[in-house]
Amino acid sequence: MKVLVIGVNTRHIACSASRAGYTVYTLGRFNDVDLKACSDRSVIHDMPDVHDLDLPELIPLFRTLLPVDFIVLGPGFEHLGNWVEEITGNVPVLNNPPHIFTNISDKAWLAKKLKILNLPHPFTVPLDSLKTPEDWTGGYPAIIKPRFGAGGMENRLVIDLKDLEMTMNVLDSGQYLLQEYIKGTVTSVSIISTGKQAVAIAVNEQLAGIDTLTGMPFAYCGNITPYMSEYNDWMRETSMNLAKELALVGSNGVDFIITDKGPVVLEVNPRFQGSIDTVERSTGLNIFRLHHESFQGKLPVCGDSQCFSIKTIFFAPRRLVVEKRVYDYLVQCYNEGTAADVPSKGTVCEKDEPVVSFLSEGNSRMEVVSQAEQLVNGLTDIIEDTHSEV
Repeated sequence: MKVLVIGVNTRHIACSASRAGYTVYTLGRFNDVDLKACSDRSVIHDMPDVHDLDLPELIPLFRTLLPVDFIVLGPGFEHLGNWVEEITGNVPVLNNPPHIFTNISDKAWLAKKLKILNLPHPFTVPLDSLKTPEDWTGGYPAIIKPRFGAGGMENRLVIDLKDLEMTMNVLDSGQYLLQEYIKGTVTSVSIISTGKQAVAIAVNEQLAGIDTLTGMPFAYCGNITPYMSEYNDWMRETSMNLAKELALVGSNGVDFIITDKGPVVLEVNPRFQGSIDTVERSTGLNIFRLHHESFQGKLPVCGDSQCFSIKTIFFAPRRLVVEKRVYDYLVQCYNEGTAADVPSKGTVCEKDEPVVSFLSEGNSRMEVVSQAEQLVNGLTDIIEDTHSEV
């Protein structure tokens, strides 16, 4: 079967589809080495910002990749099912319906829904609901997040009333919310759902703001599968119940933060997650195939994880050109199965943009973390050597 994957970043979805035996066409921004390897046809187009897509410009490119049997929408496009159907007519779009995706992706809407369901969630208010900074009653520190969007790169901590006032003066308050800041371990549960039933296939540890990977304190920079805790059964059950309550279909995820008092629901992700790489390597499952089958009403039978797997995303510490030494190292890692999202030679990565993902697996969390550190250090050493020669 032929599938077209459209998104700013399509590699994680496209390569899962390729491993499952599908013929894969892609339309996206990045010309990664592994994306080219797993795509039968690929169109690369500059998409500078997921919030500023030039949809009319994409239509002729989109049509060059038709016909296909079905379409899957990735990052930046998940809410555009209606736009796709207007262009293609009757080609199935295997994503959550746009109205469901839009509601759940609105963190303010989700906060109200979780309150109705009596699920623990950080105290949250839309920023534009505050007439003055003094109206905030959630205490400090607090965290400001985009109302829509994922990845944590725009999250910012406010430490007191004066800090909040200064931040409110420079933000478009309608696009942000203010949330109680809770410390703990961030985790996620990967689920496959049919709209009526759901199965939890993995519990993952989320990595964010690790200083050897990124200079952004809240940026998502990878995950480890599985995550082991006394709360796993509750998180699995809560995720499956939420998937049914929200009528989710396909591959979805629920984020939690585990505090001293137990887990708290952070977000629901009605889309393919970045954890797909480690979930597949740890469980032996193919997420794209399970996603496709869920739209036919089929759910997987899941067993235990077979190993630990880690993914670490390395962000550019400064403006970085992928010159020969960097490229050769990343391709070597890719050929050894320890790198993904490998940029083409000559790619320019601006400061704080993702450069590459490193992957490995082993028999323990400690083992895979050590392997990841070695891979990251290898790249960092080359970058620093190159920088010192300039």
